[in-house]
Amino acid sequence: MCVMLDYSQEFQAETSACFHYLALQTQQGDFGEISGWPNSMPWLYYDPEEDTEDIVRETKITTKFSAKPSSENSKLKMFVGTYAANGTYLGLQPTTGGTVQLCKDTVRKMDAAYTFATTYTSSCDINVQDFWNNYETLFYDMYLQFGDNVEAQELYAIPVLLDSYKEDQNYVNRRARVRDWQLTRRFFLVDNLSGKETIDTPAKVVRYASSIELEISIQQEAGEAREGKIYPPLLKVKYGEVNYDEDYESNPTRKVTFAVTYFMRRGGSNKNISITIGVLSAVALLYAMVKSNAWRRRAGLIYIDISTMLKFILFAFGLLADVLFVSTLGTCLYWLLFFKRQDQVYLVLPTRGQEEKFTIYVSVAFVFKLFDLAHLLFSQITADIFLIDWERSRGRVVQSSDPSNTSKGTMAPISIWRTYFIANEWNEIQETRRINSVFQIFAVLFFLEVIGLKHLTTTDPRSDVSPSPDDYTGDQSRVLRFAVASGMYIIIGLVQWLFFTLIYERFVEDALQNFVDLCSMANVSVFVLANNNYGFYIHGRSVHGFADTDMKEMRTQMKREEDNLCGQRGLLPNSDQQTFEMLLPTKFREQYNKIYQPLQGAVARIEGQRGRPTAGGDQGNERLNQAYATMNKFLCTFIDHGMRDIDYMVKDKLLFEQILDMEFYDPAEKGFFFNDGGHAFNKVLFHGQEVTLLTFEMLLFCIVDLIFTNYALAGIITYLAMQFLIKFRDAAGRNNLAKKTLVDERFLI
Repeated sequence: MCVMLDYSQEFQAETSACFHYLALQTQQGDFGEISGWPNSMPWLYYDPEEDTEDIVRETKITTKFSAKPSSENSKLKMFVGTYAANGTYLGLQPTTGGTVQLCKDTVRKMDAAYTFATTYTSSCDINVQDFWNNYETLFYDMYLQFGDNVEAQELYAIPVLLDSYKEDQNYVNRRARVRDWQLTRRFFLVDNLSGKETIDTPAKVVRYASSIELEISIQQEAGEAREGKIYPPLLKVKYGEVNYDEDYESNPTRKVTFAVTYFMRRGGSNKNISITIGVLSAVALLYAMVKSNAWRRRAGLIYIDISTMLKFILFAFGLLADVLFVSTLGTCLYWLLFFKRQDQVYLVLPTRGQEEKFTIYVSVAFVFKLFDLAHLLFSQITADIFLIDWERSRGRVVQSSDPSNTSKGTMAPISIWRTYFIANEWNEIQETRRINSVFQIFAVLFFLEVIGLKHLTTTDPRSDVSPSPDDYTGDQSRVLRFAVASGMYIIIGLVQWLFFTLIYERFVEDALQNFVDLCSMANVSVFVLANNNYGFYIHGRSVHGFADTDMKEMRTQMKREEDNLCGQRGLLPNSDQQTFEMLLPTKFREQYNKIYQPLQGAVARIEGQRGRPTAGGDQGNERLNQAYATMNKFLCTFIDHGMRDIDYMVKDKLLFEQILDMEFYDPAEKGFFFNDGGHAFNKVLFHGQEVTLLTFEMLLFCIVDLIFTNYALAGIITYLAMQFLIKFRDAAGRNNLAKKTLVDERFLI
């Protein structure tokens, strides 16, 4: 009766079964050395004078459990002493076969609950009428069998934490502090007796175990797990109830759950993760300061202002996202590798509650990386770019063949098609990447879904990619799903990058080098300013002096280059160096803006009137043509060292400058062209931002999977997002290219 009343002591002595039990207990004395177990009476309560924390942290269980299936200690050997409603002892029986599980399944799957280190969950819906008709009221005392050898086996009594236990109208077992708990011993699965008013009528109220959770805690010493050893398991029981008058006829269903969970304190590991993130974040913030200072110098700013602080915040977002991602991924990979491959258990997966910090880290990393990507896109689609045409007129056009006409005619026009051609090629490579996002997503899904790597993300210690359908499969672990998905993303991305860099670009096609070569053949240079005073220069001046010619002459020019019968393509004499990073003086930028601003005004007026009968007008077009010619002449003169007060020098970057991606020189008097060992101009293209793009893609995939626990859906959403990103970059980049180079957007195909 006391167990049926949830061990309540709220009633007076004449009506409370628990009150009478406690009164008899004090008279009987304890059984042996077990405090709270009275002689010749059932053990219901743990001694309230004993510290509950000492009970649940007892270290008497000496068995070293193993996650290896072939080991004798890979199973929890649980038994229950069973009692009838009148107190008759019915025997000691193992819990295998679903003895204490209301949800029935195959014996193999039900017994998986006692496979050590397997986080087990079984739930089902039971018709209400079954509680009256198909269950007998029985009581259970649970024990764990342990021992170092077969001859010396002992039974350890498992304490019960009853959720509905009350003291002074307070649910003390729901408190967070362990010392406030009152542990008990006996429990039932279904009580369809105590609600009876007469022996022959059905119970008005039936109570059932709506949730049973067996919590196994790993023993720890000085913050480190003691391999394979556990504290006493704790059985957490919650009861629900159904009413005969309200529920029997309608026969609704009620959900019941049986679970086995594993727990270990993670104070030490959480502290290590926090220290790692803290140290790396400090380094990231220092590097963000370096990058913002480099940006300030490249922008031509003397003092730190609001824009510099904003840049610092944006740089910090990107770097902190990388820190959180790397730290979280490292921790999750550790859990994946060591949990799945351990023999004697020293590591269990974090519980749902413990995963909250992991979820926060991944979510914050995604948001920060989103800001970083927006910053990257804005920087690329607002960069200044101009195509320098080195071609010169090759004669004059005489309007009449009349010998009496003494006019010298006008200079022969220079074809604009070469410039349009280079603009189109630049437009095509703006969103070119080394990693194909479509192949990336499909390859990841192939390994996860088809090969079966998703089966490594379950909460059981098995590492099979093709489990038997007859075996129990644990729930999905969010940390393991993140580890497997991110790991595959990195591996496939790295393979793609290595293939593209080491094989495709060397033996098939190098799009950027082809573009540089095309500039040389077209006699067009590319001048890009990523910041006010910093940018990139591709020297495309033809070594033949002209490129506006026929096919025969073009082939002759190429043959002369093959036979080394002409100069080299580099900016400097006897040099092949065609690509440079630029750090320019403020005077240059002022002159550039002076020419550029009226030019943009003319472009805006023409664009605004497009489609009207007088679109642009002759006067507007003439101003546009003059501004274009002026900018082209200004840049040609600058490259040829034709201005005294605005000049530059060519040199190599120092190693430390290359590492920090900044310049130590002051361009106050003279600018600097730094020799580019590769294709540094890819920084203003997607091609040079692969790490940022891949990290964002990976975080988006993982954050969608964390929400929906569905790799296929995550792949679809990531694919759509990346396609939108590419389309946006293409449209915005096309618009910026047309506006800055004065190439009509209608010619960009």
